[in-house]
Amino acid sequence: MWRVLMKVAVSAGLLTWLLLRTPVSEICLKISVLDFKSLFAALALTLAAWWLSALRLWFLAPEFRLRDVVRMTFIALYYGTVLPGQVAGDVMKAYRLSHGQSAPGQAAAVTLIDRVVATFALFLLGACVVPWVDRAPRSLMFSFTLAAAAIFLGMLVLARPRAHALFTRWLGRSRPTGVRALPGRLIDGLHRVLQHPHRMVMCFLFALAFHGLCVAIHIVLARSLGIDLPMTAWVLVYAGIALLLLLPVSIAGLGLREGGYVGLLAIFGVTAPQALSLSLIFFAYTLFGALLGWLAELTGGLTR
Repeated sequence: MWRVLMKVAVSAGLLTWLLLRTPVSEICLKISVLDFKSLFAALALTLAAWWLSALRLWFLAPEFRLRDVVRMTFIALYYGTVLPGQVAGDVMKAYRLSHGQSAPGQAAAVTLIDRVVATFALFLLGACVVPWVDRAPRSLMFSFTLAAAAIFLGMLVLARPRAHALFTRWLGRSRPTGVRALPGRLIDGLHRVLQHPHRMVMCFLFALAFHGLCVAIHIVLARSLGIDLPMTAWVLVYAGIALLLLLPVSIAGLGLREGGYVGLLAIFGVTAPQALSLSLIFFAYTLFGALLGWLAELTGGLTR
């Protein structure tokens, strides 16, 4: 319980500090100039990105019905918003999909691989755009490249039968049961998923398309707010925010998201009111996705 309270305190503290340093009247003024065409276009792109995220997971594990994967994707948005940490949604998605899995650990494995491949694609995009952004530190390209290489090598190692046998032998020495058997089942599931390279390639391509849609959402909303930056700069900002939100130190990323936008966009000369306005709009879209997930959870419970 104290961890939840700490994360609430972090979110409230960060958000309060940012709002005290930025006139709320200026934020309201920036949001008021938004036109409905841009808001609906960004919302349509957001819905398309969420659907593409579900399709990406389904390609990794076609044994699950696409309808169930889409539904669990929105439910994961709901739990990722109301529970501390963005990973909570993935945990709930894996748990719910596990009821229809063909082998133990399959749902957890595909959910983890889906997240890892999406992060790998994000690191790769970040490394590619750093040389094209004048104000970006060149050390970022090295960091992104190193992280992407580490993920790629890790997946190659887990795909090797010898590595899988070694992990299985090491985890099987104590013959764990119950919850302690979960790591072994996860290793088995990861090895099975990684034996389908064409699925991995499709997941990677869908991840690139997903990130492209997210960047397009930034561009559409930013232009309506009077923020004019090149696409490469938005890729870098989006990559930084997406990675920052993985930290389980706040509630629904509140405070972290706003601070990230203010800090990263300040590099490109964007004012704090503009950055906070953009961040709050994205949070509103997150709440809309959580509402859809709550409705999916409610109707699913009524059906059962």
